Amino acid sequence: MSEDKNNNEGSINIEQDKLELLEYKKDLLNLVRISADVSGDFSESKFFDDMSEILCEAGQYDDIQKDVYINSRKGIRIDGWNWNKTERILSAVITKFSNNENLVTISKSEIEKLGKQASKFISRINDPKFKNSLDPSDPALELAEEMSTYLNDLGVDGNLGFRPAAHKFRVIVLTDYLLSERVDTNKLKIENIHNKEAYFEIWDLKRIRNLTLSGTESEPCDVDFSLLCPDKGGLPTLPANISESNISSYICVMPGTVLRDLFDIYGQKLLESNVRTFLQFRGKVNQGMKSTLLQNPENFFAYNNGLTVTASNIELDDSTGQLKIKKLDNMQIVNGGQTTSAIYFSPLSKGKQQGIDFRNIDLTKVFVQMKLTVIENDEASEIIKSNVARFANSQNAIQAADLISNHPIHRAIEKQSRSVWAPPSETMSVPTRWFYERARGQYQTKILAFKTPAKARNFKAENPRNQMFTKTDMAKYENTWRMRPWEVKLGAQGNLEKIGSVLIKEWDENPDNFGIMFFKDLVAKAILFKTTDSAILKSDWYKANVGLKAETSTYSIALLLFKLEKLGWRLNLKRIWETQKLSDSLINQILDLAEAVRGNLLDIDFRDGNANPSMFARKIIAWEKIKEMDCGLTLISEDDLLTKTQENERRNINDQLNEENAEIDIMKFCTDISDEEWSNIYEFLKQTIPKDSKDMKTLNKFTLLSNPTMARRISYPFDYETAKKLRNVAIDNGFIVTN
Repeated sequence: MSEDKNNNEGSINIEQDKLELLEYKKDLLNLVRISADVSGDFSESKFFDDMSEILCEAGQYDDIQKDVYINSRKGIRIDGWNWNKTERILSAVITKFSNNENLVTISKSEIEKLGKQASKFISRINDPKFKNSLDPSDPALELAEEMSTYLNDLGVDGNLGFRPAAHKFRVIVLTDYLLSERVDTNKLKIENIHNKEAYFEIWDLKRIRNLTLSGTESEPCDVDFSLLCPDKGGLPTLPANISESNISSYICVMPGTVLRDLFDIYGQKLLESNVRTFLQFRGKVNQGMKSTLLQNPENFFAYNNGLTVTASNIELDDSTGQLKIKKLDNMQIVNGGQTTSAIYFSPLSKGKQQGIDFRNIDLTKVFVQMKLTVIENDEASEIIKSNVARFANSQNAIQAADLISNHPIHRAIEKQSRSVWAPPSETMSVPTRWFYERARGQYQTKILAFKTPAKARNFKAENPRNQMFTKTDMAKYENTWRMRPWEVKLGAQGNLEKIGSVLIKEWDENPDNFGIMFFKDLVAKAILFKTTDSAILKSDWYKANVGLKAETSTYSIALLLFKLEKLGWRLNLKRIWETQKLSDSLINQILDLAEAVRGNLLDIDFRDGNANPSMFARKIIAWEKIKEMDCGLTLISEDDLLTKTQENERRNINDQLNEENAEIDIMKFCTDISDEEWSNIYEFLKQTIPKDSKDMKTLNKFTLLSNPTMARRISYPFDYETAKKLRNVAIDNGFIVTN
């Protein structure tokens, strides 16, 4: 009976998973189709855009460049590419889009066909015959030229610094299909490219869904040490603390070969909370590690500070009399990223030192001390991880930007986003909120947590999906406003790192600057960016020659702000917040600038011969040239502007801040009161106040007496004021508060 019961439960779980996947896919395709309709682009193209954004925001990739080349006759296709500087991996990205709301599977042969199409392009990027077959105006030629620079070591190159050659190649498959259960991903093979390893990374519907709803920065690194250390059945360890809390510590000795294998399998995902940029042995510390690994590998343990590691769960085994770590869930190296990278890359280096080839480094003689902290408390894990990383000894100091995902600034923005109501607008007739997704998947997880469809609908009405924004979105809006578009174009994570250190410094100087006014201004910047993006997509000049939208948006806004500042003006963010939109004159002015900006980015003479417009936009020289553009601001209205003096006065109005803080306080006051107490107040007052009066109808929203699925339904700022007023009336007339 128990076996049948287990089988039934398993079948139910499988069916439930299918239903959830089906629902997720419908939502996903709906968003893709809406984006495609707005932009006039193909759904497959928008699917690529949306999936790239999700993966980059999650830190899976630093950035994905969209560059399409399809040659069906030669069996070649590529939709985009990525360079991972930490792991030295050059990737081709290719999509397989069904646009089918049903669950469909993708087979092993279909995946391998995609792999061949993409790998053929990478294998030809330095082939003169292939390049000569392309028209000089073909963007694929620029793409091949750009990607081919990663095949060889590159010396100091402007902003890029020293850049070593690609160590591996990868084909990233983005698809709304489900990977067939019969497909063993470990057996999916791609032939070596340029005599180096090549492999697949597949993001199917289920994997994308899991990442979206995970609530974590990226996919967890669940490590099985019983497989990595088969001779010992796990990683030997010693407990380092005695505690009844959900935090436990251990001391280990990590073999160099195991650390190498870990990085080979998981790459930069292991370094999620640590420095991601490997210094390529240019610093004295890293050069020293490299020399020690070559000359005195047996002394590496003595010379090195070791690793600081966190995990969310541990599986131990002491059956042999020695305590061993069999498995770690969500393993993260929060300090020791440079050590990890040095051990991995040193044996791959070219050249010799004192007559010894670096490729002869013997990692079997290398061991590293590892301090492990297991944090089982999900609520506190981010804060504790941040503190562990901050206080751990470091060979290359962790910068503030590397810890930004755990910084209180994000919690402050999150708090404001849950409390501050945006005014009604032309598109939304009722007040709404702008939902800040501090942790990945918060928005969707919140919806799934509601037990009734009505409550989920109410939440989505209060927090429209198009008003949800993430940490990397915030960084994009804020750094564009600060007129640093070349940093915005470094990609989601690269830009977050740049603006992160600046914001943290400002937070440390005065956290009060990140209150309600900051949040409202941030929302206004979001509206500015989103509206600009949408307006460019709809413009005739863009539809006639699609491309470079992201570059055009950030550079055009920055140029507008720069030109206004030179004239002594500031953009009126307060007006944007209050109207929840841009005026027609402001949109027209931005589009006027955007057409000229995009035209210049496409002009190779303007780019001073830089082949790839997108890569050019990542350099500060691009901004210097854009700033010099001769363009007037004849379309914008003075209603959209403030003088510098007016802007300073706005920021010094304490009464406004007090009023806004009072608005938050009254909401908190009312939400802290139980439904039961509000019900008792309602019962008390209905004896003297008509139930059909406006005030009593408002009060009823806070009670248990209304329909349970509608209780606490959309309550606007003035609703809270009414509820508090009526509570005071009840108390004045003899109502007794019991708590």
